[in-house]
Amino acid sequence: MKNLNISIDVGGTHTRLRAEIIENEKNDLLSKEFIQKINSKEELRSFIKASLNDIDPDIKPTHGVIGFAGAIIDHRKVEITNWKNIPTIILEDLIELGFPESNTIMVNDMEMAGYGILEMEEKGELDSDKCQILYKPDFSAKNRINNKLVIAPGTGFGTASIIEFTTHSGEQVRDVLSSEIQHIQVPYLDDRHAKIVSIILSNKPERSFLNFEDFVSGKGLCKTYDAILKLDGVVQKKEKEASEIARSAVSGSDKYAVEALNIFYRSVGRIIQAMALMIQPYGGIYLCGASTINNAKFIHQSGLMKEFHNCLIRQQLLTQFPVYLIKKPDINIAGGLWACRSIL
Repeated sequence: MKNLNISIDVGGTHTRLRAEIIENEKNDLLSKEFIQKINSKEELRSFIKASLNDIDPDIKPTHGVIGFAGAIIDHRKVEITNWKNIPTIILEDLIELGFPESNTIMVNDMEMAGYGILEMEEKGELDSDKCQILYKPDFSAKNRINNKLVIAPGTGFGTASIIEFTTHSGEQVRDVLSSEIQHIQVPYLDDRHAKIVSIILSNKPERSFLNFEDFVSGKGLCKTYDAILKLDGVVQKKEKEASEIARSAVSGSDKYAVEALNIFYRSVGRIIQAMALMIQPYGGIYLCGASTINNAKFIHQSGLMKEFHNCLIRQQLLTQFPVYLIKKPDINIAGGLWACRSIL
């Protein structure tokens, strides 16, 4: 029997669809990928229909995992807040396109990323050059808990946990939980950061505080950079895009870009500290995504680890958790296919 597995990663701008046809659970007969810039529910429907027709119009999907950059209600409903008219997509919309009701799930894109980490673990890729060590403890803590954190700081800020442990009775428990903790209020990192926050808030009269994603995102990096220039009395001739600021920081050619990107990763350090104190990720903390790959050199030199370990009472606990940079691209969509094979 042939299985057609479909993994779709619906991003804020671009959407990727990757398909594989498998026979007898062993032989991968086909692997195709499609990508398109999408801004509406109608465009998404047309993209999926055209992609499925290009794969094979005579074979309907047998398994489907569709990830969205948003909060998913009961694995069946999501509101796309940065698309035209803020549409709602429900599971029935996908079933109408030919997806099976019993073997199709809607998930947060960070849940897909968690599945991607689990696939890498199964393949032994977490011990390869696809997984770079940012920090590793001097000792190996023996613990029944093998929880992991999956962090994707980039155009937006994604967070998730992999809950994986052995109970006292010997039962193996494992699940991926997406998180929205990045939307909590961000504390001041220091006095200079407090001034930067004040400048950004002065342009947002409707807001009384900033959250972590206001700093850990493409828009956030631009706002931080502009605030630093204003704080230092520097007149910017031309506004820089986030990608340009990041490149300037990585190359070290712009000290203001270096400071802005460092605040970006210090904020990441603070949020993973909060998450780590909650779930104790002895299995590791994994930073992934295109920005992580592009900025790997800078991350090693940034204040991320210092902020992560900056805890008055529980620093000793935090130093037991290893931190890694995932160098494998498109981990979300690969995780969706893994879930098609392993979960559905």
